[in-house]
Amino acid sequence: MEYFLNLPTVRFDDPEGWAMTAESQGWHGICASDHFWVTQAYPHVFVTATRMTAVTSSILVTTSFCNNLFRSPVEFAQASLTLQQASKGRFEAGLGAGWLEDEMTASGMTYPDAPERISRYVEAMQITRSLLATGQCQFQGDFYQIDISGGQALGPLSDKPPPLIGSVGGARGIREVSPLVDRVEIKASARGTRGGSMDIPVMATVTEDEVKQNVDRVKAVAPDKPIGIFLMVSSGESETVQGAKAMFGNGFLGSFHGHQDEVATALENLNGIGIDRVQLTEMIPGSHDALAPLLLS
Repeated sequence: MEYFLNLPTVRFDDPEGWAMTAESQGWHGICASDHFWVTQAYPHVFVTATRMTAVTSSILVTTSFCNNLFRSPVEFAQASLTLQQASKGRFEAGLGAGWLEDEMTASGMTYPDAPERISRYVEAMQITRSLLATGQCQFQGDFYQIDISGGQALGPLSDKPPPLIGSVGGARGIREVSPLVDRVEIKASARGTRGGSMDIPVMATVTEDEVKQNVDRVKAVAPDKPIGIFLMVSSGESETVQGAKAMFGNGFLGSFHGHQDEVATALENLNGIGIDRVQLTEMIPGSHDALAPLLLS
């Protein structure tokens, strides 16, 4: 099992120091998220990823996940190609459909409904796939019209394009995005964010069978694609950790909150349902460090 750490909010001001520590501890990869804010201001995703690649030498770096509603797929592809060069081949390009309504409407952008968001996402993935591979794309869709051809091309290209990762949670996303990407990440919390905000009571109803069904759906349409999962975790013995666990109850996502021994076991058990990578986002500070001796031993 591979474990990727998402830059914790408490380390937003020091991604370099945090990245060097994660690499020295032996984690497999590190991630930068793409928001203007959630509960606090976020640093720019590509600037942050670049800062982390500049001070590390072996650990993989990815975006978790670039928001397709913020960004043109052309910009995303250009930044990804540049980061692949800057990292000497250690970058993985994660693109998501976007979900948080508040940050978009407050910034003067239109927040599409769920069917339009997934339609935009599928088109963007088709465009990005072509641009990462060749630097060029001709595409006429409902939302994007791209003609980068002839003497026009993005770069810098290499013989090792950055792997493209898609985040999927619903049936259509799984069916149409999975064949386009190099790696699929299951968003287990998708039902809890589909309405444009984070609905933890809905997330608490997610079951293991539901996640397993999504894994099986990916395998049905893209049997050769590796599968990961995005999870929020809280590990330790503090009252704040117990409070986080209480929020998620006894459902599937609740098993990733609590004492580090129990959380580590739950994470390792994911391999049994076909998952080979987990992205760990701290809900309570210190959770990554609490899990490190158990997951990296």
